[in-house]
Amino acid sequence: MTHPGTSADLPVHPHGRKATWFELFFDLVFVVAVAQLSGAFSHHYDWAGAAGFAFGFLAMWWCWLGHTFFATRLDEDTPRQRYVGLAKILAVVWIAYGASDLLGARAWVFASGIATFKLLLALAYALCWRWRGARTLIRTYMSIYLVQAVLWAGSIGMSPEWRWALWGVAFALDLASPWLVARHTDQVPPHAEHLPERFGLFTIILLGEGMAGSVHALDHGATLSLQAFYAAIGGALLTFMIWIGYFERARAQKERESDVPGAGRNLRLWAYAHVPLYLGVAGIAAGTVHLATQAELDGTAQRLFAWGVTLVMLGLSLLGAASGSAVNKPAWMRTLPNFAIAGIFIASVSNLDLASIAHVYLAAGVGFALQLVAARLSDTR
Repeated sequence: MTHPGTSADLPVHPHGRKATWFELFFDLVFVVAVAQLSGAFSHHYDWAGAAGFAFGFLAMWWCWLGHTFFATRLDEDTPRQRYVGLAKILAVVWIAYGASDLLGARAWVFASGIATFKLLLALAYALCWRWRGARTLIRTYMSIYLVQAVLWAGSIGMSPEWRWALWGVAFALDLASPWLVARHTDQVPPHAEHLPERFGLFTIILLGEGMAGSVHALDHGATLSLQAFYAAIGGALLTFMIWIGYFERARAQKERESDVPGAGRNLRLWAYAHVPLYLGVAGIAAGTVHLATQAELDGTAQRLFAWGVTLVMLGLSLLGAASGSAVNKPAWMRTLPNFAIAGIFIASVSNLDLASIAHVYLAAGVGFALQLVAARLSDTR
């Protein structure tokens, strides 16, 4: 099938397109990799562990992002594309194995898994070469992914210094890729309904990992301790509040219009806003498991957990700005209270000497509640 007229060289994706069962399966496998990374972080809950977790998560998430943007533009759910998708899933399984020791002996596993995934992304685009209207976009993405595959593969066996240098260059290409392909967005736009649905589904699954963190918190010791109970209840309530913020306040899952002024800019802001959100959600899950095992509150753990909460606040604020509102008010005016609350929260909690784990969750809950109220008020004025 093809579009009529000038768009005849592009595949058709009908209005109301939904995620396929294969895409849902693909997302679940990716979250398994996130769970591996989050579990490793919960056992090394310090600043070095946070840095490794953040880099590993973003490297994996950009793989998911690359697959998702390909699917929303060019995937037709054909057997050939599913075979490539299955190979990607196997690569993610390998990545997940390496993610549990990203900074140690399994660094080569993680790197080889990412390299394989990038190579498969390039192959997926190459198989769509017949769509003449998308060839410039296809060529750009293929070039990016092939260079990244070489960089990740080249890091195998390197010393840590050279390994991180190559990883950094590869990741810089991830960060730059939305601008490298921006000029092609009008010719081959992402599907206005399918793309936000995919992000929304991934958010739901990641929030499920947050609830799993609450279960792990309860089950982490030989007996149920009071701090484990506080951590489990607090983690579950925060996860539910994040759900409200994403789906009810920011309404980040709504259709992304591609034919309105500023659509490309808002699309990039909306996509990038998920970076702090997802880092924060996964970080809160890891923190919940870690805090459940601590008889006394550690200052470093308190600050790390506070930063995870703040990242979620910032992500939700950016999503609100990118998603727009029916209110006739500039985006920065609508979201300024949310940014202010996030800033006050991190400044306060980072400098307060909280007495217990319960106080950490209470402070986080109050911060989220204030942000949700501010978002609701901005939509009703």
